[in-house]
Amino acid sequence: MASQLVSHKNLKYVPLGDQTLVVQFENKISIEVNRGVQAFANLIKSRKISGIVQLIITFNSLAICYDPVRISFYKLADTIRGLEDQISEDHAIPSKTIHVPVVFGGEYSPDLDEVSARTGLSPEQVIQTLYSKPYYVYMVGFVDGTPYCGDIDERLVLPRRSNPRVKVRKGAVAIAMNQTSLYTIESPGGWHLLGWTPMEVFNPYQERPCALVAGDYLQYVPISADESERWDDQRQREWDREWNS
Repeated sequence: MASQLVSHKNLKYVPLGDQTLVVQFENKISIEVNRGVQAFANLIKSRKISGIVQLIITFNSLAICYDPVRISFYKLADTIRGLEDQISEDHAIPSKTIHVPVVFGGEYSPDLDEVSARTGLSPEQVIQTLYSKPYYVYMVGFVDGTPYCGDIDERLVLPRRSNPRVKVRKGAVAIAMNQTSLYTIESPGGWHLLGWTPMEVFNPYQERPCALVAGDYLQYVPISADESERWDDQRQREWDREWNS
């Protein structure tokens, strides 16, 4: 029998503009709620409802982009609402753990000393705490393939930087609030930078453009600076065979 997800109770259906319907789940960030969002998205996909253009998963909501010429907001909402009782864990995508190589310390960790001072942990403790466990990928967003993962150890929880950087290096490993993430491209950013990965986390030319997708787990694996600087496509293939196959 399919297992029911308690997180699908009391869903709210609200318009976002004239081409998007948002299904709002419980207003909190939790794995249970997020897996409910994923399960509902996959259930809806399986029904191939005419007029739906795209489904976008967030922490605790599902945005359904639709063609208003083919289906109205109210018709779509009624159709989707009729599927609520069918949501089950069976519709959630099985999780994969993606191991990401990270070099810590020195130039690769520009905010390490500040995070150490603000948390009361030594730099070594900050790093060890960060890579000590896997993190659930709640959603992918902001810029290309950026994963929002959590929850980090409560001792590392800090607000975003008061002065965001204009430019953050592609591959930077960062924390803010109770989350951790990777900068998949060079971009502005206000998170605390604690490491760097040479791994190509986003590649639009690959069959799976995003190395991490909602529902996966992210595990940081420390590597040396020398190894990170020698990283190439061949080493990435070897890494994936060893860690991510």
